[in-house]
Amino acid sequence: MEFVVAGFVAEKVLGELLKSVKEATRKKKKLETTLKSIESTLNSIIPVVESINELNEKLDREDEDIGRLWKQIKEGQELVSKCSKGNCCGSCFKPSNCTEELRDFDNSLKRFYDFILPLKGTKILIDTREDVNEIKEKANRIDEKVGVTRDKVKEIKDMAKIINEKVEVTSDEAKGIHKEAKEIKGKANSIDEKVEATRFEVKGIKDKAEGIDEKVQVTRDDVKVMHQEVIDIKDKANRIDEKMENIHKEIQCLKIPASFPLYLPPEPPAIIVGLDKQLKDLKTELLKNEFSVVVITALGGCGKTTLAKKLCHEEDIKGKFKDNIFFVTVSKKPNLKVIVQNLFLRKGHPHVPEFQSDDDAVNHLEKLLKQTGPNPILLVLDDVWPESEFLIDKLKFQIPDYKILVTSTCVLPRFPSTYRLQRLNEVDAKNLFISSAILADQSSYNPDESILNEIVKACKGNPLALTVVGRSLCGQPAVGWENTVLELSKGGSIVELNTALRNCLHQSLEVLDNNVKVKDCYMDLVSFPEGQWIPATALIDMWVELHDHDENGVASVARLHDLDALNLVNHEVGRKDASEIDGYYNDHYVMQHDLLRQLANDQISSEPVEQRKRLIIDISGSKLPKWWREQRKQHISAYLLSITTDETFVPSWPNLQAPDVEVLILNIRSKNYMLPEFVKKMDKLKALLITNYGFVPAEISNFPLLCSLLNLKRIRLEKVSIPSLGLSSLELRKLQKISLVMCNIDQAFSNSRIQISSSFSNLSEISIDRCIDLKNLPVWFFDLVHLKKLSISRCWELSELPKEIGKLENLEVLRLHFCIQLEEVPEAIEKLSKLSVLDISDCSNISHLPKQIGGLHNLRKLFMNGCSISELPSSVENLKPQEPHGDKAIRISDALPKLVEINIGYCNSLKELPVGLCDIVSLKKLCITYCPGLSILPREIGKMVNLQVLMLSSCRNLSDLPDTIGSLHKLSILDISDCISIKNLPEQIGELESKKAFT
Repeated sequence: MEFVVAGFVAEKVLGELLKSVKEATRKKKKLETTLKSIESTLNSIIPVVESINELNEKLDREDEDIGRLWKQIKEGQELVSKCSKGNCCGSCFKPSNCTEELRDFDNSLKRFYDFILPLKGTKILIDTREDVNEIKEKANRIDEKVGVTRDKVKEIKDMAKIINEKVEVTSDEAKGIHKEAKEIKGKANSIDEKVEATRFEVKGIKDKAEGIDEKVQVTRDDVKVMHQEVIDIKDKANRIDEKMENIHKEIQCLKIPASFPLYLPPEPPAIIVGLDKQLKDLKTELLKNEFSVVVITALGGCGKTTLAKKLCHEEDIKGKFKDNIFFVTVSKKPNLKVIVQNLFLRKGHPHVPEFQSDDDAVNHLEKLLKQTGPNPILLVLDDVWPESEFLIDKLKFQIPDYKILVTSTCVLPRFPSTYRLQRLNEVDAKNLFISSAILADQSSYNPDESILNEIVKACKGNPLALTVVGRSLCGQPAVGWENTVLELSKGGSIVELNTALRNCLHQSLEVLDNNVKVKDCYMDLVSFPEGQWIPATALIDMWVELHDHDENGVASVARLHDLDALNLVNHEVGRKDASEIDGYYNDHYVMQHDLLRQLANDQISSEPVEQRKRLIIDISGSKLPKWWREQRKQHISAYLLSITTDETFVPSWPNLQAPDVEVLILNIRSKNYMLPEFVKKMDKLKALLITNYGFVPAEISNFPLLCSLLNLKRIRLEKVSIPSLGLSSLELRKLQKISLVMCNIDQAFSNSRIQISSSFSNLSEISIDRCIDLKNLPVWFFDLVHLKKLSISRCWELSELPKEIGKLENLEVLRLHFCIQLEEVPEAIEKLSKLSVLDISDCSNISHLPKQIGGLHNLRKLFMNGCSISELPSSVENLKPQEPHGDKAIRISDALPKLVEINIGYCNSLKELPVGLCDIVSLKKLCITYCPGLSILPREIGKMVNLQVLMLSSCRNLSDLPDTIGSLHKLSILDISDCISIKNLPEQIGELESKKAFT
C-alpha cells in the first residue's frame, strides 16, 4: 500500500509543485522560459497521474513508478524553491547552473510523460487480463470437482431408483433423497414415480434409506460450498470483466495520441565530430535500393548510435521515410514479442494482439508493415549483440523500400553493406574533446595547448574516451588538469586514471564472457608492445603450445578473425592474395586497440604477481618492478611470461623462479641483449619468441643456455643477428620449428660446419622471411631429413636452390615467396614424392615449371601468382622408364592425379591454357586472375567435371566463355568480374544450378 499512498502524495505534491512553478515564474523573469516549459509539462502529467491513481486504487495495485515520481517531484519542488529565492544566485548557485538544473528536471518529467505514462495503462490492462485468466482457470478446476460430484449424485439416483422398484410406497425421507439429489447436481433428473408405502411396512428399507440420506447430506454440503464458490468466482470474474471494460475506457481518456511515442528516433548530440563522410556514404546507401540491410560497426563508443540518430534526422532521409522511421534499441537479450507490440502501439494500434510465439509476432508485424506500404520503411536496430543477430533475419521482409539499419560492436559478415568506423584523426579528436571539456561560455578553466594535446593524445582518438575524460575534467580547476598530465607522464594510462572510462570500456569486453577460448587469446595479445602490429605467425607459435591449436595455423587465424569481427583488434593482410594461399600467414598482422589493451593489462595486473597466468613485465631503462627488486626469491606460476625492455636497458637480471612458463616472449630494442640466466631453469618452456623493435639486428649473447631446455619446440627470432647465436654449439634435439624474420643469416649459414642432422634431429619446419642477405642455402641445410615444411619468402638475394633439395624426401610444403632473383625450380624437385603444396608466388623471374614436375604424384595445390610463366605444360616427361610409358611424355593429368587447385594470377605472359590441362579431372579450384594476355578458354574445360570454383576476374582480353562450361555441374562459384571483353554468356550457363556468379 505504500506505493498507492505514494501515488496520492505524488498527485498532491504535483499540484503544489505547479503552484511553486507559477509563483517562481512571476518572481524570476530570467527563468521564465524554462519554468513555463515545466508548467506545461506538469499540466499534461497531472490529469494522467490522477487517472492512474484511480485505476491503482480500484485494483488495489502497487505502483513503483508513481513512487519514484513522488521522489522526483519532491526534489524538483526543492529546486524550484531554491531558484525562486532572490538572494540565492551568488557564487554558490549561479543562474546558469539554475537554468541547467531546471532544464534537466523538465526533461526528466517529459521523459516520464512521453514513455512511462503511456505504458502504464497498457501494463494495467495486461495485468488485469492475466488476473481474469487465472480466475477462469480456478473456476474450471471447480467445475471439474462439480463433475466428479455429479457422478456421485448419479450413483445415489440409481440407488433410489432401485429402492423405488422394490417397494410400492416410500417414506418422506425417501422423497427427501430425490429432492437433495436434484439440488446437489442441478442436472439430475427428478424421480418420476412417487412411491407410496407406509413407514411401518418398509421399516427395514427406511433404515437403509436413512444411511443413504447421511451419505447424501455430506455430499450435498460439499457441493453447496463448491457451488457457492463457483458462483462467487464467476461473479467476481464478471465484475472484473466489467471493470476491465471500464479500465479500457478510462485508458482511452488518458489522452493517448494517435501513435505512441515509442521507437521514435532520439535526437542526436548537438555536436558531432568526424562523421561527415560516413554520414554521406550511409545516406547514399539508404536512399538507393541495392541492399536491404546496412550495418554500422565499430568498437563501443566510436559513434555508431550517434551516426544512426543523425541519419534519422537528415532531411532527405525524413523526406523519403517520413513517419515510418522506427528506432529500436535491441541490446543483449531482446524480447521479440515486446518489440513487435511496441511497433503496433507506435503505429496507433492500442489493441495489440496477444502473440502466441515469436513467429506469430513476426507474422503479425509483416502484415502491419505491408499495410504501411507503399511508403518506404526504415527500421533501425541499435546495439545488436552476437546473441541477438537472429533478430535481423526475423525482421527481414520482402517489402519494397524496406530498409534495416543495424549498429553493432561486432562485424556481421553475412551482410555485405557494412561500414566500419575508425578512430578520429588528431584534429577531430581535439575538437570533440574541447566540446566536452570546455564550456562555450568560457566559465570553466581553459588549459593551454600543451596540456590539451597530452590528454587528447592519451585518448588514442577514441570518441568514448575523449567524451568521458572531457566531461570528467570539465569545471575542474587548473590543478586537476595538471595532475592528469603529471600522472600520464609517469607512465599511467588514461584508462587507469579515469574510473568512468574504465567502466564504459569494460562493456566492450563483456562480449568475450561467454567465449573463454577467444578471451584467452585476446588477453595473450597484451604480451606484445602497445601500438605494434603483431605477426600472426608469432601468435601461431604461441597458441600451438598454450591452447593446443593446430600447427597449420587454421585455428589461430580463425581466432583473429573472431576478434576482428568483435572489433577488438585490427586484422590486416599485407599481401593482396595472401588470404587465398593455403596455410600462408606471413602477411597477416593484428593490433589491439590501445585503450582496450590498457584495460586488459589492468585486469591481468589486478591479481597478485605469484598467481597471474600471464606475467607482463615492462622495463624502462634499468628500472625493474618493485616486487622484482626486492631481495627475495620470486616464484612465478604464470604459463606465459613477457618481458619488454627499451634501448637504454642494461642487462642485469635478478633471479626469477618461473618453472611453469611454457611461452617466453622477449621484446627488445637494444643492439646487445643477454638472455637471462633464469631461463635455463624453465623446464616446461616450449616456445621462445624474441622480437627486436630497434632499427638494426640485435646481437644476442648467452644463447647456448637454451640447450638445457629439453622441452623447447619452437624458436622465433625477429631482427636478430644469427652469427652471434653460435649455431655450431647448439644442440636442440626437441626443436620442431625455427622461424627467422629479418635476421642476418648469410654469414652464419656460410661459415657453420655443424652436424645439423644430430643437433636438430626433430626439426620439421623452417621459415625464413625477409632475410635479405641470404644468397645461398648451405649444403648442410638439406641434411634435415625430417623437414616437412620449408618456407622462404622475400629473400631478394636468393638466386638458386641447390639440387640437394631433393634430399628432403619428407618435405610436404615448399613455399618460395617473392624471391625475385630466383629463376627456376631445380629439376631435383621430382624426388620430393611427398610434396603436396608448391608455392612459387611472386617469383617474377621464374618463367617455366620444371620438366620433372610430373614426379610430384602427391601434389595437391600449385600456386604461381606473379610469375612470368607464359605457358603451362599439357604433358610432362615420364620419370620411370621401366613403367609402360617408357621414357615418353605422359599427360599431366596422369602425372598429377591428386591435384585439386591451381592458382595463376598476375601472369602477364600467359596467353592460353593448354588443352591437356583440362584433363585434370581431380581439379576442384582453378584461379586465373589478372592475366591480360589470356583471350580464350579451351572448349575442353568442360572435361573438368569436379571443378567447383572457377575464378577469371580481370582477364580483360577474355572474349567469351565456351559453351561446354555447362557441363561443369559441380561448379558453385564463377567469377568473371572485370572481364570487360565478355559481352554475352553462353546459354548453357543456365544449366549450372548451384553457381554463384560474379559478373
